[in-house]
Amino acid sequence: MRPRTRRLAVLGIAAAFAVTLATPALADPSTDPSSAPGGGERAAKVCARLPQIEARADKVLARLQAGEDTPGSVAFTKKRAERARANGNTDLATALDSRAKARQDMIPVLQKKKAGLPKAKEWCAAHGNGK
Repeated sequence: MRPRTRRLAVLGIAAAFAVTLATPALADPSTDPSSAPGGGERAAKVCARLPQIEARADKVLARLQAGEDTPGSVAFTKKRAERARANGNTDLATALDSRAKARQDMIPVLQKKKAGLPKAKEWCAAHGNGK
């Protein structure tokens, strides 16, 4: 796996994981925010990282959805697969097709996680940034 691809995968998973950490705090919206505990050290760390998580999700989504001239995009990977197939390298073409599919599948996951960030920000604001 190329370092850029590995980094993209790790950062995407890290962003999803960080949003997931904030999700249990949002599980019961019927709880009165004034009586609910803040969440402690872990919640404070997640709340502090929300701006970076949002920026990273935007950056990764922009790269994945970019055109075929942008390295790391789905279109770029598909173009490389077509070129490899045209040159007779079917093994590389198959691997690149799999990589393009994995990247394509990552887009809706990141969009869903990004859609949950405003709720996490609301929770953080209502609970003093998790403190």
